[in-house]
Amino acid sequence: MPPVIVERIELLAIGPDGERVTWSSHLGPIYEALIVARLFLSNGVEAIAGTTTYTEHEFDKATFHAAALMAPFVLGRSAFNTRAAYADMRKRYVPLGHLATSLFDIALHDGKAKSENKQLYRMLGAARHEVPAYASSPLLPTDQSYVDYCHDMLKLGYRAIKIHPFCVFDYDIRLVSTLVEEFAERDVKLSLDVDGMYSFDQALSLGRVLDQAGWEFFEAPLPDTDLRGHKKLADALDLDVICGGNSLPHPQLIGYALEMGAWDRSRFDVTGIGGFSGAGEAAEITRAHGKMCEVQSWGYTLTQAANLHFMLAHPHCTHFEQAAPFEKYEFGAGQVIRPGADGFVRPSDLPGLGVEMDWDRIEPFVYARRVFPP
Repeated sequence: MPPVIVERIELLAIGPDGERVTWSSHLGPIYEALIVARLFLSNGVEAIAGTTTYTEHEFDKATFHAAALMAPFVLGRSAFNTRAAYADMRKRYVPLGHLATSLFDIALHDGKAKSENKQLYRMLGAARHEVPAYASSPLLPTDQSYVDYCHDMLKLGYRAIKIHPFCVFDYDIRLVSTLVEEFAERDVKLSLDVDGMYSFDQALSLGRVLDQAGWEFFEAPLPDTDLRGHKKLADALDLDVICGGNSLPHPQLIGYALEMGAWDRSRFDVTGIGGFSGAGEAAEITRAHGKMCEVQSWGYTLTQAANLHFMLAHPHCTHFEQAAPFEKYEFGAGQVIRPGADGFVRPSDLPGLGVEMDWDRIEPFVYARRVFPP
């Protein structure tokens, strides 16, 4: 049997027209693009992957061009030797290479799983078939809107919620106090993400309030790169202190931070750390340090699906992060990921990532396209 190769690649940059949200008062409205790779294999299978990008002012061009620079190294190679492809892509001089590598690594895994007629997490080694989800809020205008949001999410089945507050200390401590009072008697896990906007003293002060209230974790209290500051904070607080997950997207850097005690959990996105291959390395390093993975899965359905399948294959991942309200992130997807009444999310029954895209629906929103070979 001849080897299955990647015969053609189509890259799409898609800019849906949904509501522009943000997660910090320091940021403007975010343009969330979907960068898609379609790989057409010699056995007739179409493999797919998508990464969500976040920019102010206009939709992303940099990640799309990075993928275009990486595509020639994927074209014509074996579609099933994912480890060799990953190793080769990691060596290439491509700006934002970790994002481009992630996109193609995920697509190659999707194509291999589809060729075997398996759900992707089963191909990776199923550890479970469902995982609890938490609702991840956007920035909201008032304290009361956060209270209402949490009640709405609980009604939808979520049992855990992450708050993206104003990221201004005085406002945030007032908001946290309001939420603590409102939900003290409710069975809900609450967490806070302040996008690295605090000083150490502010993070310590608010962290002690979160400790007393029994919150789940404190995300990005400081910039990810401030490892010494994170270690001091993690040593001083009882709740888990974790990074934002985007600034140090490399398994070895995650290992270094865990080894020095800067973070109580690792945090990364499969679509940013090198796909399933890179994420697998990060998960193994995390497990070796006796820690849990807090996987980032905010984004469009293709991004969510990659992270969900990874979590199902690795038992030391905690909750699935779902940007909610979730309708805008379901753009163009025939199968979507939503929690059941029990608060758990599950993949579709289709092979691979389990997501079919409505290309006719998507076409009017494509703002850049490349095809290889031309």
